[in-house]
Amino acid sequence: MNDYILTEFAIFYKRLIVVELALKNLIVNKYLEAYEDNAYNVLYRYFKTIQLRRAVNDTTFIRIHESALSERDKLEQSTHKMYISELLNLFANGVYLKNKKIKNKFFEDYIATNSTDFQQKCKILKDFRNCIAHGNVKKYTLERQKFIRGLVYFEKILKCNIILSCNLIDKINKSPKLSCKDILSFIYTENKEIFKDDKLLILLFDDIALINGYTFQGLPQRKSIIREHFKILENVKKEISVDNPLSTEPNIQMSLFGDL
Repeated sequence: MNDYILTEFAIFYKRLIVVELALKNLIVNKYLEAYEDNAYNVLYRYFKTIQLRRAVNDTTFIRIHESALSERDKLEQSTHKMYISELLNLFANGVYLKNKKIKNKFFEDYIATNSTDFQQKCKILKDFRNCIAHGNVKKYTLERQKFIRGLVYFEKILKCNIILSCNLIDKINKSPKLSCKDILSFIYTENKEIFKDDKLLILLFDDIALINGYTFQGLPQRKSIIREHFKILENVKKEISVDNPLSTEPNIQMSLFGDL
């Protein structure tokens, strides 16, 4: 595996982990909100199902269940011991699907989690996670854009806001490949403050480019980015307008680290 692919794996793995953590936190919070101290008992049937599928010597959920922890702590610890595939499989499980207190208001906008479309997105995310975990470069190369779209879908419905607002991530992901100038113009029109910090600008530029379809190996050189950055600032001084290539709504905030 070359260093470029390894770097891309690291970048996307970090984002997958954020999605995984967001799902875990949402499960804990929504079940506690609906069932309070009985939340663990409601989900225990699913934890028990997972335990039966784990290796014989893996007694994670049994040990938590038999411990002296409070019901809330058992819920939190059990949820955080789930793999991403187990988190996603919950949404097609009867424990979740028959639970009207949860499924109708789990995500901010209602999503039919037993629909073909949602289940396909779940499969894509699981495949992406496994692809990175097993270093499957061939599969990653062939299905890279599909993987990124699946990841962006979950970042959007979970409102992860890792680098950009969810709406901006979605627009960038669906946009035709942007030029170096277009990406910088987009950044400038969304948040001029980013142009005051070269390191921050390049970090954000790279993230946008990777979402937009660039490979890490194909990213513009740092000197090209900075040169184009100065051209834009010169045009601003000359009162030449800088156009946003994605025509997004004005004043949408971008942040490097959003709340989960």
